[in-house]
Amino acid sequence: MQVAKSLMFKVSKKINMHKFLAIRDFVNTYQSIARVYSSYILENKLHEKLVDSITAVDLKNILHEKLYRQIRNSFNVSAQTVQEVRDIVVGVYTSWAKLYKQFLSKRLDKEPSLPKVERFTIIMDFPRVVSIFEHGKEFPFFFKVKLNGTDKRYAIPVECGEYQRKMLRDALNGKYKIGAVQLVERDGWYYFIVPIKKEVVIEEKENVVGVDIGLRYQAVITVLHRDGKISDVEFIKYRRLLDKIRYLWRRIDWLESQLPEGQRSSKQIRKLWRKIRKINDWIAHNISKRIVEVAKENDAMIGIEDLKHLRPKKGKMRKDMNRKLANWIHGKIRKYTEYKANWDGIPVRLVDVRDTSKRCHICGAVGYRKGVIFSCREHSYTSNADFNASVNIGIRAMFPNVWGIVNMPAPSRCKAPCVSEG
Repeated sequence: MQVAKSLMFKVSKKINMHKFLAIRDFVNTYQSIARVYSSYILENKLHEKLVDSITAVDLKNILHEKLYRQIRNSFNVSAQTVQEVRDIVVGVYTSWAKLYKQFLSKRLDKEPSLPKVERFTIIMDFPRVVSIFEHGKEFPFFFKVKLNGTDKRYAIPVECGEYQRKMLRDALNGKYKIGAVQLVERDGWYYFIVPIKKEVVIEEKENVVGVDIGLRYQAVITVLHRDGKISDVEFIKYRRLLDKIRYLWRRIDWLESQLPEGQRSSKQIRKLWRKIRKINDWIAHNISKRIVEVAKENDAMIGIEDLKHLRPKKGKMRKDMNRKLANWIHGKIRKYTEYKANWDGIPVRLVDVRDTSKRCHICGAVGYRKGVIFSCREHSYTSNADFNASVNIGIRAMFPNVWGIVNMPAPSRCKAPCVSEG
């Protein structure tokens, strides 16, 4: 199985002005060419033909025949760059056509919107268009990039952390395979994204790490062994960061109340939403990292609840609860956990969350939950409700048709510890 990971490198603030302007001009030229291709597709309704009568290869050939020579004469870029832009635009509209086919077959409820033409991802072939070499002194790496129609390459210094530096050094030494490099613009600055790939073997594990993702605790991690023993329980909560998000929400609400009639947002509001997304990304990355670390320490697979169909319902709950659900980063935690675990060859199983909070993890009987407390009346057992759910998720990942540790097909059993909130 081939797995991939993306490394991000920030263009150094110490870059000289000539190189910075060269990057900016190249990005603007790239986007201009993409808009030319996109406009031609829309004006000639080729995106509609892509749904039923032509293929992506046909669309590439049409664009090459009609626009290639015109673009080469109008823009100072290499032939390789023109083809890369064309392929990116065709890929975007091909993805739209697939979604539209699903909409026509009623597998999607909402009609997909057409791709936006403002910004397209810049993809550069490695090593034909961009090459990488380690400097080792002031800058960790230089990216040598063709930014115009000549063979001249600009040496762009970048900044990165120790983890990115180690991974890219290993890739350059042949341990991993490097894919096509992306150049992206974020908040007025430029970054290189380098995908690295490797082959891994996903092996079955005897133990399982059960993960319950919640609103009170961002994650509860429990290590469950095949003989029924629970060796480790970890509660993860970022109280201060969540308080900061709530403060930003109140700030956004106040700014929205000051907007002129008919205006829906402002530059300051969008900046605050970006801050919230950055906080959520940081939380999701750290939780997923910890989950994978626990799995590696215990030679275990990962069982995580599948909450991708959960959505806030307008009019069903209070505004603050719907906002919490909308900000719930269970999807990011699951996504980040999957790709980090796959990179280390750790299997991840998605578990149906039905009844994981209602049943006792020891006997499997339906119990009673009130707030953070779960009670099983069958044997007068009380525990933290999120801990109980995490054990049930681990059991279901290991044995999909089993409820309760006592019902697991293993040689020995133990009574699980009662864990209080904290």
